[in-house]
Amino acid sequence: MADIFHEIDEELKRDKALELWRRHGKLIVAFFVAAVLVTIGTVLWQEHRENQRQAEARNFALAMEQVAQKNLPASTALLAEIARSGGGYQVLALLQQAALKVKAGDRAGATAIYDQIAADSDAGKPFRDLATLLSALVGFDQADPAALDRRLEPLAATGSAFRPSAMELRGLLAIRRGDFKAAKVYFQAIADDGSAPGGLRQRATQILAWIGERGGA
Repeated sequence: MADIFHEIDEELKRDKALELWRRHGKLIVAFFVAAVLVTIGTVLWQEHRENQRQAEARNFALAMEQVAQKNLPASTALLAEIARSGGGYQVLALLQQAALKVKAGDRAGATAIYDQIAADSDAGKPFRDLATLLSALVGFDQADPAALDRRLEPLAATGSAFRPSAMELRGLLAIRRGDFKAAKVYFQAIADDGSAPGGLRQRATQILAWIGERGGA
């Protein structure tokens, strides 16, 4: 008797399942298809991004090989293509483009690229700060000293990654203005900064000695 009831129960379950399928089968299929497509799409996108990153890395490495071989036309073309395409190597490509312009004597062209990076909100802050510093360095002799000093001021703040370099440039600007008192403050701060690179501290000490020899305050 128990087997009969079990069989009836199974038949009822089967009937309910068939009825459910008749009513909602299309929706169930659509749901599972959509879920599978989302999963496949996610996997394919991740693979695409990984392949893209690998391709970008290969292209940038190739460009740097051409730079090392002093093949200016090839390296310039490759770097320009990387910069146009965007991606993770765009800023690095722009920085290399600017460096090539500096070597070629095109300081105005290099400064324009550095300023482009510095103004790009999509670039990371370290890249923007570096570009600002390099722009100041390349345009040091031609730019207005007061305007240059204002640009460097935020980079010279406590906690800035580029503080010692920004302080050095501000000190040199002070010397250009003939303000040896201010210059001494900047270079003394570098000399006393144990976290500053050794070469920078050594230069600061030498410049302080030079200011002292000139009778600077």
